[in-house]
Amino acid sequence: MSFYPPRPTLFNTLAFTLLTLLSLCARAENPVYKVEVLVFANQDPAALKEQTWNTLEIPRLAGAAELGSGGSGPYQRLPGNNLVLTAEKNRLARQQGFRTLFHGAWYQPVGNQNSSRAVHLRGGQLMPNGAYELDGYISIDRDDFLHLRPDLYYTSINPQTVEKLQMATLNTPRRIKANQIHYLDNPLFGVLVLIQR
Repeated sequence: MSFYPPRPTLFNTLAFTLLTLLSLCARAENPVYKVEVLVFANQDPAALKEQTWNTLEIPRLAGAAELGSGGSGPYQRLPGNNLVLTAEKNRLARQQGFRTLFHGAWYQPVGNQNSSRAVHLRGGQLMPNGAYELDGYISIDRDDFLHLRPDLYYTSINPQTVEKLQMATLNTPRRIKANQIHYLDNPLFGVLVLIQR
């Protein structure tokens, strides 16, 4: 007497397909990271002389995330007791010539360069042209490594020039590691970034 296994039913086939798709979707979800950014201005007069100034318009990036003011979901600014770089911020405040423009943290999913979302940052004083001293974007994506892609603009009043409002930029991408503090430098402003899993 021979034995034949039962034929798969339509229900079993659909159930198997659905489970496979759910498994693939779970693996495809982008991991969530906590991102903390501290941006500070260097008001040393010597820094003004080192800087190459631009008169660019700050670009507007469609689809960028605007940080919310509450909650713990993606792209919501976390309360002060969740900030790790507070000691660095306080150390800078004690040194003459440094001033904080932005300090905040949030959670965000991080995917590849095509799927990750830039975050819009603004801070500092409101300038005569209606822009903030600090304006621009931070993008984080990942492949085998994490990548930080800043596109930040610092606007300053320079009384020694005809164009009173002038702009410095910081837009050099960098490969980074999670759970390490990274420093990005421009003569007029600096950025500390900490990304945690």
